[in-house]
Amino acid sequence: MNSDRGREAVYAGELRAFGGTSFDEIVVFDELLWLRNALQAAAWWPKGEIAVERARSDARSSTTRLCAHGQQRIRIAASQCTPLTFAHEAGHVLAGVASGHGPLFRCAEIDVVEALFGSDPANWLRDAFVEMGLAVAERTWRQPDVGPLQRVIDLA
Repeated sequence: MNSDRGREAVYAGELRAFGGTSFDEIVVFDELLWLRNALQAAAWWPKGEIAVERARSDARSSTTRLCAHGQQRIRIAASQCTPLTFAHEAGHVLAGVASGHGPLFRCAEIDVVEALFGSDPANWLRDAFVEMGLAVAERTWRQPDVGPLQRVIDLA
């Protein structure tokens, strides 16, 4: 299936942008649920609720799947319980799982990063993708209007 071409390059771009930062550090699972709740509550988020759960104890990677009833389900592997992994998987939800790791997914991941972490981290990721020759599609959803999450916290 050609829709997942570029997966390894996306991972390399994420490492280039976020390797060694707090976005790529293991956190407690509840922190990812907090990120999920904040993303779902954002006015621009078009995809409704996301189920986020721990993957099996032997899982080596995190996944996003469309459930039979239409809800998206993210499963986070213990070794990948990081804010970046959540943003990556939420990018799959936003772009649609069928987009693989292609240009539309890359746009979605950048938008999720911007909504969750702010414009600087989003620019780091966009720049890493561009430097690696990875195309980023135009969004087909509303532009994120929340980010970073600290603004949401300040408003509460």
